[in-house]
Amino acid sequence: MRPPLPRTMTVLVTTGCVLVSLPLLLALVLADLALQRHARQADRLMQESMALALLGSDLRDNLSQLERNARQYVALGEPALLDLFASRLKDIDTTLDRLERQQLRRDGGERLGVSLARLRQGLAEVSQAWSRSLSADAPLAEVVTRLHSLSFDIDPVVAEARYLADQRIGQLRHDAVSARRTMLLLALALVPLTALLAVCFSIAVSRPLKRMAQGVAELGHSRYQQPIAVGFPQELQELAERLDWLRLRLAQLAADKDRFLRHVSHELKTPLASLGEGAALLREGSLGELSQSQTEVAQILIESSADLEVLIDNLLAYSAWRNDRVDASMEWFDTAPLLAEVLAAHRLPLARRALDAAVEVSSPRLYGQRAQLRTALDNLMTNAIKHAPEGSTIDIAAGMNAGRCELQVRDRGRGVLDEEKQKIFEPFVRGGESEESGIRGTGVGLSIVRETAQAHSGSVEVADAGPGARFSMVWPAPAA
Repeated sequence: MRPPLPRTMTVLVTTGCVLVSLPLLLALVLADLALQRHARQADRLMQESMALALLGSDLRDNLSQLERNARQYVALGEPALLDLFASRLKDIDTTLDRLERQQLRRDGGERLGVSLARLRQGLAEVSQAWSRSLSADAPLAEVVTRLHSLSFDIDPVVAEARYLADQRIGQLRHDAVSARRTMLLLALALVPLTALLAVCFSIAVSRPLKRMAQGVAELGHSRYQQPIAVGFPQELQELAERLDWLRLRLAQLAADKDRFLRHVSHELKTPLASLGEGAALLREGSLGELSQSQTEVAQILIESSADLEVLIDNLLAYSAWRNDRVDASMEWFDTAPLLAEVLAAHRLPLARRALDAAVEVSSPRLYGQRAQLRTALDNLMTNAIKHAPEGSTIDIAAGMNAGRCELQVRDRGRGVLDEEKQKIFEPFVRGGESEESGIRGTGVGLSIVRETAQAHSGSVEVADAGPGARFSMVWPAPAA
């Protein structure tokens, strides 16, 4: 089952920050626990080392006092010294018990245990010999000598205790290094997890933004079929609803515009046809002879009517082209047939002005909407023919360069003024320079070229060719 997602951007961002911080917080908690454990071990080791030092010192002092008491009894024979001897012997036994209870034994205190057992056994033998000598009224000098020899058995006990303490200190240092290495590895392991969580929440935030960006791009290309919908967060959902409302409004406005253009064009064509026919009748003298100036006026009326009719047809064709390009699909197609079709369509205008066409194909295939690219190339050819001097050559190049498709058309006319190099691609904008052929353009063709390039995520630009102008349309293509 898919986990529920936060509904608002605030909750989403807050949840993301908390979850991204959790691995780091976990690392800090584990590091704190490791430090606390290490501190407890160090504190216990310190206490045990101090206890060992004190017990070793007590053991040495008690044994020395025991030997002194024995020598005093041998010299003085005071009965009170026997009680003091027994008390010292009991204190030594208690100290040995405390040494045996130290927790160092579990960490390798076998040798210490052996030394303690040897010392305890020696004390037991001295105690038994002391008791036998007292009951038999035997000399005690030999017992005192044996008691003195036990002082040498204390040194191994203290040395072993110190050795074990040093071992624990070394182990503690090793544990500290291991803990540091473990925390470092844990931190390194948590970094990818943190990065993964950050990426996941970045995707959760960016995905609806990308969906909205795609929707806005569709609106920019006049494609209104796909609804704009975002499930979460709530703020972006509301914004997506407003954008979808805008999409519907733009679609309605586009439909109203097309309907208006069709209606106006139809309403204009009827009186325009009547005006043209009436001017033709006047020029032919059907309504009486005309003077030369009157005939010229009639001819102007006829030509103006024809130009106006062409503009109306181009306006309708431009509107139809904008609607048809929405459903066109992108595909690979052969380059040579496309150029052949365009040249065949312009064969008569080229022949009429004695123009040559030099074709260069550097790639056998191109990628894009073939019908729209053919229309764009057709408009570039029409523009070049209008501006090319009679008897000159028009260069046409098609190919690919660095993963980008390219179409170029160059004429050898007067070129394009710098201040007009951007404006001529606007709809219904004509260049300031008159065409070489004297035919006025409609201002639609180059705008279709630019919109075709934009529909292919490309661009079109014009550059001085010296002489003339070179129009270049470039757009990206996927790997074939």
